[in-house]
Amino acid sequence: MSDKYEVITYEDVIVFNYSLPGEDVEEQINREVTLVWEDTLEKFFEAYKPEKAYKINSFEKEKEKNKFISDVENETEKIIDEVDEEIGRKMKFAFDYTSPTHED
Repeated sequence: MSDKYEVITYEDVIVFNYSLPGEDVEEQINREVTLVWEDTLEKFFEAYKPEKAYKINSFEKEKEKNKFISDVENETEKIIDEVDEEIGRKMKFAFDYTSPTHED
């Protein structure tokens, strides 16, 4: 019996850009995260070269698949929250930075 539910995951770097109050220099914090690819493997290869590492996670039940996706997304949100707090501590009174972007 083959696995019925599959989820493609890959590692990527999220870049957080911010500037401290009174400084013109933009600074960055980078964090590596696991992301879920929500399309086919063929589309993954179109978006990224086949050399980009990925993992296919297989599950017998849809509920297990959905929990796995939720866990991955929660971990990414946790990392983003931690960086938000780190930037907030550095800035103390201001909180001016651009949204996270993916670095290839």
